[in-house]
Amino acid sequence: MKRDLWDAAHKCTKCNSLMKKKTLVIEGIDARGWECTKCKDMVLHPEDAQRILLLSKLKKGIPVTVGELGNSFVVRIPKEIAELYKLSKGEQIMMKAENDRKIELEVSG
Repeated sequence: MKRDLWDAAHKCTKCNSLMKKKTLVIEGIDARGWECTKCKDMVLHPEDAQRILLLSKLKKGIPVTVGELGNSFVVRIPKEIAELYKLSKGEQIMMKAENDRKIELEVSG
């Protein structure tokens, strides 16, 4: 059975005091983390830190290639983006035109 990191007790690496669970807001995103009760040092949960890095990368833009499948054009969504948004094969997403140069994809759920 895999141990959940979130439920484990953590000690501060700076002052060795017990850290307390805390929801942190990083770049407008809720993230799990821990705050030292003594020195106030904060640590992000590694999964949430990875999610924030990926969203930051996505905000800058990730190049993708347009392909063709039968009579349709297709755009591949990178696996890490699909995992971030919990997309699965066959799932529908909403495509909207923001302007004549920008398309928005909306994930339901």
